[in-house]
Parts: sequence; structure tokens; C-alpha cells
Amino acid sequence: MKKFFKYFLTVAICVFFVSCYEVNEEIEIKSDGTGTYVQKMDMGQLIDMMQTFAGEEELKKEGLDRVVDTTIYWKSMVDTAKDMPADQKELLKDGKMKLQMNIKEKVFKMDLNFPYKNLNSLQQLMSGKATSSQGLTNAFKSMFGKGDDQAAPPTPNGPDMGDFAAIYDVTIKNGSIEKKVNEAKYKALTERPEMAQLKQLTSTGMEILYTTTIKLPRPVKLSSNQDLIKLSDDKKTVTMKYNLLELLENPSKFAYTITY
Repeated sequence: MKKFFKYFLTVAICVFFVSCYEVNEEIEIKSDGTGTYVQKMDMGQLIDMMQTFAGEEELKKEGLDRVVDTTIYWKSMVDTAKDMPADQKELLKDGKMKLQMNIKEKVFKMDLNFPYKNLNSLQQLMSGKATSSQGLTNAFKSMFGKGDDQAAPPTPNGPDMGDFAAIYDVTIKNGSIEKKVNEAKYKALTERPEMAQLKQLTSTGMEILYTTTIKLPRPVKLSSNQDLIKLSDDKKTVTMKYNLLELLENPSKFAYTITY
């Protein structure tokens, strides 16, 4: 099982900066300020990477030919996470992750679901606190390895979904959502050595297709960035679709303000 975890963890975390996949971010805001934050990721193309990385026979030997369809509850992980701040534990403890993997059928899907109790918590979730590689590493250790498994490789240093989200300052109040570029964080991210390689990959047509859907308790009154934001007929649902990697070239293109 140690070899299985070694291959799985290394490649699974790497998917966040070396592969093409689709992400659907679904946010529901209720009238009392509570709601849910969901991220659904389809990483089927990662299967080919895993087969190349480990080889068909090795994957079968380590049990990767079995079908995985399970739900992991984050409370069991955050209670024992030594390096996770207390506020992040509180934010994530009621969340869960549904994982589906079938090598034969080229299926690899991961859904993260976090209920939140107030708009400040949603602000943190939209700022990347739920999608960092640290949280995913703990999730995979919980399922496939042991907490003291010294054979597990270190988490790659490449950017993860949390890093992309963090280049924006998110401000959420009752009646408004704002995402504004944090120039200092953006500069720090783009100056990281591994980002040069990622920029080279984007020139080959690589895409991370990202869709954000926000369900609001009231109709939208005013929104900026009309090229990005699409409204439903009742103006209570906001949809935004883009290639996440375009953030590296022009992050302000995906900043916005919504009042409702």
C-alpha cells in the first residue's frame, strides 16, 4: 500500500499544475448568510499520466485496478492535522470529499463540499482556504496511507488551486461580492520558478476550464465585467466561464463586483 500511496499522492497533487482538466465551482448563498461551497473536478486525463508514470503492471500490483467510490469526511482529518491553523480547521471540519476513480473506465473525479455558517467563512473558502495542496494531501493520506507513513513523498512545490484563488482579495458582504487583484500576491506567484514552466505549457493550448456558478437569495442589481458575468433570466444565478491559466497573463480580466 505504501507504493500505491506514493504514486497516487505524487501524481494527484501534481495534477493541479501540469494537466488539463475541468473545475466547476458552485456557490449557494441563502438569505440568512449560510450556504454551501462546492468544487467539482474532472481529472480523467490524469489516468493516462498515472499509467505512464507507474506502468500498467505496477498499478495493478498495488491495487489501483480496483474501483474507488467513497466519501471522506474532513473532520476525521482536521482533528489530527498538526500543521493546520485552528481557524482553518473550524472552516473545513464539516466538509466532505467524494472521490471516484476507475482506471479501466478512465474516471477520476473529486467533489469537495463545504457548508458554511456565515459570509466571512464563504469569503475564506473563495480565497482558496479549502483547495490548498495541504488539505488534499491529508485527505489522500487518510484514505490510502497512514498518518506516520514516512515513505510518502513530500507534496510538490508547484502551485495549487488555492494559490490561484489567493491572488484575489475577496470581500463578501450582505448584498455584495467583490474580487480584486492583489498585485503583491500575483507578483509573488508569477515569480516562483515553476511558473515559467507552466506559462510555457499554456502556449501549447493547455487549458483548465473553470466555471463558477453563484446562486443568490435576491436578483442582481448591478455587476461589473459584463464580458465575464452571465445572468439567469431571474438574475438570481451568476455564471462565469474561463480558462484558469489565463489568470497568469491578465488576472484583472477576471475580477468583478456583484451587488444584489
